[in-house]
Amino acid sequence: MNQEVLKIERKINAEAKRLFQAWLNAEDFSRWFLSGELIGIESVIMDPRPGGKFVINMSLNGEVLPHIGEFITIDEPHKLVFTWRSHATDDRDTLVTVTFTDLSNTTEENTKFSNKNKTTLVTLVHEMLTSDIQIKNHNFGWTNILEGLNQWFS
Repeated sequence: MNQEVLKIERKINAEAKRLFQAWLNAEDFSRWFLSGELIGIESVIMDPRPGGKFVINMSLNGEVLPHIGEFITIDEPHKLVFTWRSHATDDRDTLVTVTFTDLSNTTEENTKFSNKNKTTLVTLVHEMLTSDIQIKNHNFGWTNILEGLNQWFS
């Protein structure tokens, strides 16, 4: 079975710590984590610790689409690693790594303006996908999700 890797990057004008925390707070997460215009979030349950599980119930055309996983690494504010399983992975575990790289100029002059000059590169790598259609669907979904995160911080 050929295993595919998807990588998406997005520069977001926000502090890495705040972006990182938005992935672990179920209430905040449900506000920005949307993978497309027709997709909604019905519920989010999170146990944000290594070994902790999550359930994201997305809704599409009246159907609930559960997305489940387990947190493997929580290295605040640098890296999250978790498994990801859904109908779109043929109900197989895949692996997602999200890193947060501070791109801000940290000179003394810029620190006076606090979060206004904070820029973070969010890199999402989704591994263990098994087909071109899985890559295509997840590329669309994760691209929209990172755009939703960007808009939430705008």
